[in-house]
Amino acid sequence: MSIISIFLILFMITITLLILIDSAKNGITPTPTTSKEKAAALKISESLHPSSIADLGAGFGTMAFPLAKQFPDAKVVAYETATIPWIFLLIRRIFQPRTNLSIRRKNFMKEDLSSYDLLYTYLYPKAMDQLQDKISHQRTTMISNCFAMPDWKPSLIWPVESKVNYSSIYLYRRN
Repeated sequence: MSIISIFLILFMITITLLILIDSAKNGITPTPTTSKEKAAALKISESLHPSSIADLGAGFGTMAFPLAKQFPDAKVVAYETATIPWIFLLIRRIFQPRTNLSIRRKNFMKEDLSSYDLLYTYLYPKAMDQLQDKISHQRTTMISNCFAMPDWKPSLIWPVESKVNYSSIYLYRRN
């Protein structure tokens, strides 16, 4: 076995371990938004005209970069704690620079989210419960991919055909 083969095997093992460790810590594996979900979320966001956007759990930037492009005058912050997606975000920003996009390797649950006009999420039910508790008294607009806020009534539900069945994009406006 060559040195290159050994290096590649060790590299792949390292990446796999990092994904497994971060998935155990975060409670979910990195799951990119599909192109149909992205198109629906961007269409919904068109009329919102936000000046500040937070992508909570930005993953590989499937929404953060298009939101930064769609709203060039808005401040867009991508929060991601998982190592591999965070590194991917940094590399992607080199090839797709967006001056209005900042990438933060921080747990958004520990951050003050009150300054954002728009929150975008693609989380999982337990994280949605925690997020609801965190921002329940906050005036905000939120777009959620696939998972609804447990006790909030959405102002819009947009069904989206997905690979297996249908999912939905939820719009919440809390004034």
